[in-house]
Amino acid sequence: MQLKSILLALAFSAFAQAATIHGYSQKDCKGNNPSDSSSSKTDTCLTLTASDSKSLKGSPGDYVLTAFAETSCNGNGYALPPGKCINGDKFTTYEVQFIPIAKRSNASALLELYADYYAEFPEEAEELKRQLNEA
Repeated sequence: MQLKSILLALAFSAFAQAATIHGYSQKDCKGNNPSDSSSSKTDTCLTLTASDSKSLKGSPGDYVLTAFAETSCNGNGYALPPGKCINGDKFTTYEVQFIPIAKRSNASALLELYADYYAEFPEEAEELKRQLNEA
């Protein structure tokens, strides 16, 4: 059971968390019904759901979010740190960039190889557990 939990944890850690931008009609992230924009496309200029937002709050996950007042992601960009409100005259477009995981150590790579092997051959994992319990 523990091996299965470890394998699931490793599998979920391989996926990047989604990025979401909450757009507000008033400054200081106030106003009714914020509009949400989210995308898994990276390094592309995207249009906000509500292109007249006066303030934004980002939930970047594993991404870097940059909002722009001008179309086509031109002009000065505003970085959206997690949970912080950013004010502006209006925001129309945004860009999502992926943050690569830092280079893994050899121990992590070896652990991933073992996890992949035992996920493919669960009977081998059972045999290993049996041997460890006997030792």
